[in-house]
Amino acid sequence: MEINESINIMKALGDTSRLLIVNSLMEKPQYLEELAKRLNLSESTVSFHMKKLENSGLVLRQKEQYYAVFSVNKDIFSNTLKDIVSFENAEKPLQDERMKQYREKVISTYFSNGRLLRIPSQHKKRLIVLEEIIKLFEKTMTYPEKQIDSMLEEINEDYCSLRRYFIDENMMQRERGSYRVNPKYINNSGTDAPEFQRKSGLEKTPSKLSAPADREKKMDTAKRKEIVRNYKENPHTTMGIYQLKNLKNGKIFVGSGKNLEAKRNLHMVALKEWGLHEIKELQEAWNELGENGVAFEILDTLEPKKDYPATYNYAKDLEVLEDMWLEKLQPYGERGYNKKRVRKTLS
Repeated sequence: MEINESINIMKALGDTSRLLIVNSLMEKPQYLEELAKRLNLSESTVSFHMKKLENSGLVLRQKEQYYAVFSVNKDIFSNTLKDIVSFENAEKPLQDERMKQYREKVISTYFSNGRLLRIPSQHKKRLIVLEEIIKLFEKTMTYPEKQIDSMLEEINEDYCSLRRYFIDENMMQRERGSYRVNPKYINNSGTDAPEFQRKSGLEKTPSKLSAPADREKKMDTAKRKEIVRNYKENPHTTMGIYQLKNLKNGKIFVGSGKNLEAKRNLHMVALKEWGLHEIKELQEAWNELGENGVAFEILDTLEPKKDYPATYNYAKDLEVLEDMWLEKLQPYGERGYNKKRVRKTLS
């Protein structure tokens, strides 16, 4: 069906009197005078609307002696609404090209050297980013959460948010700690790597590995190089201690992180977008007051040691520093939300 045909049909049906005429003709073919009496309309009114219905092809006229008998066009009424709106769109190639250019612009904005610079806050842009990253995963594989996190961490340090978005958007299915890609989002482009990797010249570095052991080995080498590069090129990545403060009652939660900005993003996404923060009182304060209900504050920072190797693990240093602040602030019971047995999962 052509687009003009679809438009004429929709316009013809967009009137109460014409809908009543069509509804009546669905029962049986009728004369114009018969329709006028039945619908309590003047013959001139019925004649006017009948011309509109005939021009759209919805109604057919047949001559019987001196009279015209009108009936519905069964060929058109056998179509579904889907058939009517599924016209041949001459502009589709141009529309597809516009969308391709838009996607490329989003990818070039948010990716650099095979890394995701930040997670878009706008939903449609975030979907494009997620659809690119999901191409890293094989449709036949089941991934444990640890491996998912390792692969996503190569793309962006806030891997927890990426993993959660995959579940929220139904791009991945999770069962008993294992993940599989929704077949709808399988990479069918025929390429070995997503566009953001190909443009960065990283397509020769396999992003999909059939054997987890091989992947971990390659990941270790790549990770070391990435750490060195991050420290040299991005000295603003901040490690340290933070607190989440309930501004309604003053209670706090104290935590630590190797990337405080990623920690802040993780908590803000849980509060603002998911509405499912682990600490219910913080979520309630956010629901009521928004940014005036909960504050993220940096308490202390840990500077990278110049004399230490770039691969040095600062986890122990952060743990000691965190214990000092826990001792100082005592964020337990009526004063805060920390509980020693669950502190590691929350921080």
